[in-house]
This record gives sequence, C-alpha cells and structure tokens, in this order.
Amino acid sequence: MLQTNHNYLYRDVAYVLVAALCALLAISIAHASVWPLVVDIGGHDARFAHGFHDPETDIGAAIRFRWSDGDSTIALPRPPALNPSILKLRLPNGRPTDTPSPHITVTTSSGKLTSFIVPDYRPRRYYLIIPPDERLDWALRIGIISDTITPLTDARALGVVVDSVALTPVKALINLPSLWTAICALTIGALGFALLRIVGLTPRSALIASLMLALLIAAGIALRPLETLPFIQRFAAILLIGCIGVILLRVLIPLEPECEHPVPAIPGAWLPVAMAIAWWMMPLFQLAMRWDEVPRVGLASQTLWIGAMLTGALVLVGSGWYGARGRALPVDKRRTRLAQLVLILFVLAATAHLIYNVWYAYTRQAPDFWILFRGAREWTRGGSMYDIEAVLTNHFGHVFKVPPFYGMLFVPFVTMDGLTVLLGHRIMNTLLIVATALIWLRMWRIPFVSLSAASLPIVFNFRPLADTLAYGQIDLVLLFLLTLALWALRNGRDTAAGALVALGTLFKIYPILLLAFFVVKGHWRALIGFAAGMAVCNGIAIAVIGWNEHLIYLTQVLPNIGGTTSWVENQTISGFLARLTDSPRNATIYQNEMVRLLGTFLSAVVSLAVCMLALRPTSRDSTGYALQYSMFLLLMVLASPAAWMHYETLLVVPFGALILHLRERSVSLPYATLLAISFALIAYGNQWSFYDGTIHGILTIAGVSYKFYGMLLLGGVLAFEALREPAPAILPHLARLIVRPEQ
Repeated sequence: MLQTNHNYLYRDVAYVLVAALCALLAISIAHASVWPLVVDIGGHDARFAHGFHDPETDIGAAIRFRWSDGDSTIALPRPPALNPSILKLRLPNGRPTDTPSPHITVTTSSGKLTSFIVPDYRPRRYYLIIPPDERLDWALRIGIISDTITPLTDARALGVVVDSVALTPVKALINLPSLWTAICALTIGALGFALLRIVGLTPRSALIASLMLALLIAAGIALRPLETLPFIQRFAAILLIGCIGVILLRVLIPLEPECEHPVPAIPGAWLPVAMAIAWWMMPLFQLAMRWDEVPRVGLASQTLWIGAMLTGALVLVGSGWYGARGRALPVDKRRTRLAQLVLILFVLAATAHLIYNVWYAYTRQAPDFWILFRGAREWTRGGSMYDIEAVLTNHFGHVFKVPPFYGMLFVPFVTMDGLTVLLGHRIMNTLLIVATALIWLRMWRIPFVSLSAASLPIVFNFRPLADTLAYGQIDLVLLFLLTLALWALRNGRDTAAGALVALGTLFKIYPILLLAFFVVKGHWRALIGFAAGMAVCNGIAIAVIGWNEHLIYLTQVLPNIGGTTSWVENQTISGFLARLTDSPRNATIYQNEMVRLLGTFLSAVVSLAVCMLALRPTSRDSTGYALQYSMFLLLMVLASPAAWMHYETLLVVPFGALILHLRERSVSLPYATLLAISFALIAYGNQWSFYDGTIHGILTIAGVSYKFYGMLLLGGVLAFEALREPAPAILPHLARLIVRPEQ
C-alpha cells in the first residue's frame, strides 16, 4: 500500500512538471510575440503611469498627453530576459515660451540612465538603450525626473509633457521571457494542475484543463498584451488561493470513503463549512490585489481582524485535534468533532461580520431612501412624485420610478425629520433580517440547536443584504414577503401566497415573475390571490394618493423604465452583454439595440428553461419544491434587464434551500466546490470590492461581472438538483437523455 501511494505521488509530481513546462512554453511563445509594446500615456494607462497629472488633449495636434509632476514613473511590462531594449519617449515641450525648457533625468531600477533638455515646443522622439535588468517585479520602471514650473493660471507643479512610450527588445535568436514572467508561467501550470487534482479530477483531466487555462492566458497575452501581461501574477494568485481553500476544505471536513465514490465526496451536512471557507478566500484575494498595487479595493480593517482571529482559532483547534490523534476515539468520530468545532468557529466569525456589516450600513448615506422620501414629500406639497423629464433622460439615475403604493407608505412620515425616519426604516429592516431567519427555522421545523440552524449566520453573512440596508432599499422586505409566500405555498395557502407576491410587486416589479411559477405548478388560487392583492393594495393607494399619480405611473413612467445599462452594479445577462461594448462606469441607458435584443433573447431562453424545470413534479413540503421556487427568485436578478447587486438579497433563499436539500446526501468534492464558489462570489462584496473605477482593459471588464458568474454557477446547481426530480409526463424522452437513473 505504501509503495502504491508513492507511485501515485511520483505520477502526480511528473504531471505537475509537465503542466508547468507546457504553461511556460505557451506563455513564452506569446510573450515573445508582443514586442514592441507602445503605451499611450494619455490614454487608459493607470497601470503604467504613476505620478502624472490627469490626461489632457491637444486639440490642434489631436493627441492626448499627461504632465509629469517632476518625479514620475512609467511602469512597463518586463522585456525578454538577457537582452537590452530600446526605449522610445515622445516628449513635446508644453511649457510657455517665456519659461525655461525642462531638464530631464531618466532612471531605471539600476540607477541613472541619462539626462537631457527638451529644447522647444515641437514633439521629439528620444531613443534610449535599456540594459538587461532582471528583478522580481512585473514592471520595468522608468523614472522621469525633471524641474517643474507652476503657471499663474494652474496650481499644479508641471514637469514635462509625455505623449507615448515604446519598448522594443533588441533582436536575438531566442527571446526568453523575463524571470518574473517565467516564474508566473510555471506557477500557473503547476497550481492549475494541483488545484484540479486536489478537487478530485483524474490526473489526465487535470492536466488537460490546466493546459487549456495556460493556452487561454497565452492567447490573452498575444492578443491583448497591455491588458493581460501586467496582471499575469493575479492568475497565479487566484490558483494559489483556490488551492488553499480546497486544502482547508479537505482537512477540516471529513471525507466519505473513496472506495464508495469515484471522486472524493463530503457529507452534505458540512456544506456550510465549505461555503464559509470559500467566502474567506475572497478577502485573501483582496490582499493579493493590494500587494499588486491596487490601493483602493474595498477591504475593511474589521474583516482583516475577524479573519485573523478566525485563522488563529482554526490553528489552535487543528493543533489540539492533531495532538489528540492517539486517543481512544476512532478517527471518523474525531474528524466529525473537528468539523463541528470548525463550524462553530465559522458561525461565530460570520455572526461577527454580519454585525459589523449591519453597523456599517447604519453609517451610510442611503441615497435610495432619500429618493422615495423626497418624492412623497413633494406630493404632499402639491407636486408629483414623478419627475418625468428625469425618467426620460436616465431612469437609472436618482429617479423616483416605483409604484405609487410604495411612495404612499412614506406619506405619513414626510413631516418628520428625515434622519429619524431613515433610522426607523433601518431598524425595521434589521428586525426583518431576524424575522426572516426565524421564519426559515419555523418553516422547516429546524431545531434551534442543530447544524442546519447553525448554518444560517453563514448564509446571512451576505453583502447584498447589508447594502440593501445601507442604501435604504426594499429588498429585505421582499426577502421577508417571498419567504412567507414560500411558507404559505408549502402549507397549501395559495391565495395568501399570491397576495404576498402582489404586495412585493408593488414595491418592485420583478416579483411578478412568480406568476409563471404559479401557472407552471397549477396554483390557480395563487393567481386569484395575486389579483385580489393587487386590487386591494392599489385601491388603498388610489384612495390615499388619488388617481392622477397612478395615471402618470401607468402612462408615462412604466412604459419608459425598460432597457438595460452597462453600469457595474447591473449583474444581469443584459448588463453583462452591455459591458462587452460599453464602459462599466456608464450608468445611463444602454443604446446598442442589437446587444439589447440579444440580452432579451437569452433572458427569455433562460426563463423558458426554468419553467421547463419547474414542470417536474415535487411535493409541496419538499426541499425540491423550494429549489424550483428559488429558481424564479434567481430569474428576478439574472433575467431582468437591470438588477443591482443588492437585489441579490433574495438569493439567501436558494442557498438556504440547497443546504437543506443536500444535508442528508453525499456531495462530490468538485460539486461542493462549485456551490461554495457560487456562494462566495454572490455573498462577498459589492461593486467596489475588487474595482476602484479604473478600467485596465478586458480583465477589468470581465472581473467586474464576478457576481454574474456566481449566479450562473448557482443556476447550474439549481438546474442539476431540479433534474434529479422525476421527469414530468410530457418530457419522458428528454429526461432519459439528460438524467441517468440513480443506481
């Protein structure tokens, strides 16, 4: 047996070497093909230009440039190793004629390179030889040091105008990659294979997947070098953090005997631990980004302190468990006790972080609350809640666009101090968090002291939930109402469920998607309850607000609040597609009609697929039924044209349902890992957690949609679980093609 284990180890080491060398070869070929590199200092160059003033445009010369501040640095991707390079600087003298010409000193990491004077206003190109200089740094850093002037009309210290810079290696028979690039390439190949092997893939599958990843990164370097090459170390960091997370999962959770499963498996009861581990890998990547010169990622010091204490506690618990390994308890029982202690630690950490998030939310400005409060106050003063010009200009801005019923609820409070009303609004929502958790326990008859109950703080450690509270939004009310609606459906109270959905629709329109669930499931009394709820609530609103506001909403607001936007917060299918052709900083209505139609089409296809999955028969009181219901909550924030990140508060329900659904089953390690990643992507952070407003190219565009990827993974897990249910009579052949019968 020992000899067999050694053989497996030697085999995996050989595969690691092959994966690392193949990644090095692919990335080296791509690296050699990108030169010369030209950086437009006046363009999107935040990764390359440090110590420069904001970009300016010379209208006459049609160029964009930056002024240096007298001690500026240009960071360029490192050229091939061992060869000198030619640096080309384009430096117009932008100083007034009555000021002295700038005296410039150019430096590298090795010291001074040269000094010269820029003689006149005409743009000149300066060619400098850069000797080989290998350092463990992604960048070759060129210092631009000069004297400065401060014009009477400009308070800035102005050094020299820099237009563009180019770096060209001297030709050689073989262009070896820089030491930094080579180390990152080897790391990507080795860790890519190691991560997939630890997850449970076969050596051959792990090798193929790691090679595909290396080829994808190499293609990015070859096709978009300035947008990929400066960030190659972040790919290695993601793989390293992934390995850490999966190793922790394997160490802290008892695995099922491998002889019973083709891949490693864990008891479903420990899924909350896997989700918590994945959640804590996210701030670890934020630390990696800070190390990689991103100072403004949204990593709170409180998260660091809680994470540090959690790490210390895990080390102590692990050390104690390891020290007791020779005692009388069997190994499986000791592993179970370790997992229980670890779960308690993660629950305590999640509770502490949830309390911090709620406290932090109370300190924010609540812009969405003030929109509603001021709209209601304007109506009481004889005006209208709705600013039609603002709606038509950009309804994604700070615009009152909700149904009059929602605005009516603020009317009794508009004479009070707004801050007092805001505090009451936040206290109400905080209580709703607790009430939703208690309803969840009561709905499923979960003992207060149990693994399932202990998992709730982990699930509720949800940043969208905290942002809803911070912005003064209504999503916590929707979470409460739609959780109650699920409870009502489970108990056969369809009319009440329909009325609750109607009430939610009068806050935000997208809960109307649940009507499709009612139709698919044949809950006709729920449709009647919805109609009755709409009639009663709107009747009350008409009696209080009057018909005129409703007429304005129906004829001028509702028809004009469609479309999508590429704004970073919009994590829907349409929003993701919009960001492929527009900036994530653009919060206006997206105008490309073809892309908008494509987004609508794909959203419709996904919605139809969800309806087909919901056709599968399930018992009302089963977790399978709750998962089908949850798919429609996911649709609300995935298939809508626009849904901000905090709308994902509703996704607490599908994650809670999945934990209950899988708690009595064995879950393969790859499957558990995907579910945990999905939870971490959705539950951790918001639009500023990994993005500071600077666009570095394709990786920024891809990276800001991280919650969208989490929702896609969640949708895949929900679909997989739905397909385990018996096929409906109308889909027998399709069921046989998709799902194999269980052994």
